[in-house]
Amino acid sequence: MLREKLEEVRQRDDLIDELESELDDKDSLIQRLQSELDKCRSILVAANLRPYHGVHFRERTKRNAISAEPGGCRRPLDKLRINRIPKSQM
Repeated sequence: MLREKLEEVRQRDDLIDELESELDDKDSLIQRLQSELDKCRSILVAANLRPYHGVHFRERTKRNAISAEPGGCRRPLDKLRINRIPKSQM
């Protein structure tokens, strides 16, 4: 009976050691990822604070377009006449 209990304790100790090892690995991964995240954040903050090579953005004003075609040359589509030529006449 004592041997069985000792074996159970040994197995639990082994499991605890294994789980602690996994926990240490995950802690180091979390620290590495946190460090990378901090680097990325610092780069983004620096990029947002840096001016764009002296270019200042301002709100664009809306402008009206001017057509290059004179208004008198447009015909309504209902008055447009299309000459149909059958292929047999070609």
